[in-house]
Amino acid sequence: MTISIHTLTMSVLAVQARIEELQNGIERAEDPELSWLEEDLLAYSRAQTELKRMYVEEQQRSDNLVPYEELFD
Repeated sequence: MTISIHTLTMSVLAVQARIEELQNGIERAEDPELSWLEEDLLAYSRAQTELKRMYVEEQQRSDNLVPYEELFD
């Protein structure tokens, strides 16, 4: 599968934002909501791991991409 670096970067940022939303939701959630929020968080965390791997691989092939960790500054 091929995906542009722009799309990959936007995906990384969107997934990170959703993870932060879910973490905040979990902190405020009532018991019945907790389970599905935690399931969503796990799914997004897995996606984040995959996207990070893809980004780092692309970064190693390029000299003009910021390090992964700097995407969130």
